[in-house]
Amino acid sequence: MSRIGRWLVLFASALLAPGSAAAQSDLPRSGPDNRPPDVFPPVAPGVEERRPQPAASPYGGLNNLGLGGLGVGGPGYSVDWLPSQSVTGQRADLGLVRQNLSLIAPVWAEGGDILLATANLRYSRVYTDALLPDTGRRFPRDLWNASIGLGYLRKFDNGWTGGLLVNVGSASDKPFNSFREMNATIAGLLRVPAWNEGDFWLFALFYSPGGLLNFPIPGIAYQWNYSDRFQLTIGIPSALTWKPTDDLTFTASYIPLTNVRAMLDYRFREGIHFFGGYETVNEAYFLADRADRFDRFLSFEQRVLGGVKFDILKNATLDFHAGYAFGRRFGEGRNQGAPLHDRVDVAPGGFLGAALRLKF
Repeated sequence: MSRIGRWLVLFASALLAPGSAAAQSDLPRSGPDNRPPDVFPPVAPGVEERRPQPAASPYGGLNNLGLGGLGVGGPGYSVDWLPSQSVTGQRADLGLVRQNLSLIAPVWAEGGDILLATANLRYSRVYTDALLPDTGRRFPRDLWNASIGLGYLRKFDNGWTGGLLVNVGSASDKPFNSFREMNATIAGLLRVPAWNEGDFWLFALFYSPGGLLNFPIPGIAYQWNYSDRFQLTIGIPSALTWKPTDDLTFTASYIPLTNVRAMLDYRFREGIHFFGGYETVNEAYFLADRADRFDRFLSFEQRVLGGVKFDILKNATLDFHAGYAFGRRFGEGRNQGAPLHDRVDVAPGGFLGAALRLKF
């Protein structure tokens, strides 16, 4: 992989993932395997152990933060279909089709520096006659999140790596309707080598007025890269990658307050993977007709899913998945931790989806 490719993967994983369902469906990929099956293999006497340098930071889990549409964890397209299910307390059903298109392209690169351009378009078409119960308004039929941004990554001579992303866009049922539906996001990351070779300290700061958490969010974590088969990030956020065998990979992540993801990937044969797990899907929008300009229209969803992924061409994967969505609710509030009004709860049910991902 070229230097540009390595930094593109690092930067995209660290800073460019959103609170979209597409991003959260980005499936774990098998990493390099240069060790015997034992996850904690012994080192021969007199032989210095080589600590691995990770190709991508576990900060990829930050896609669950929902920071106003930062883009997804890599370029590609995804679609999910959630058939209509009953709405609690109303004689109405609710179904939707959720799509996401994301693009990432290097604009300039020199030495350890790289400048990236990003674009993301997320669209959910909602099929329902439900009402927002407190105000009597119709449930929004169309939910858009369109954004563009620039990201800059620099590798310093002392081994530190810093990144900055600035993103602007609109997340609303009527995008770009007025300045009230606009949103800007700033995200910064600093990765510092730790005392133990191959480990890192990770420092981050995120701010998105239109995100699920609409206040500056700091992050600090320690990234322990024990081997090519085992990496653990402790702090905010937290993440785990464990490869107990050549063909089996387990990944998990947690970001406060309600963003959890755990996936198991099994390589059935070269180019074919089966996967399954649990994840949360959280989104935030500014409705054009909201009474309180600080209110966000929030959605929350838990789901279990499984499917099959194919490696196609040289740098692309195609997956087909199905699952069961539950704990589904919508409503307006100041942020993810605030009480909701105009709350709409939807009965659990199955869903189908597919995703095309490009790899660098």
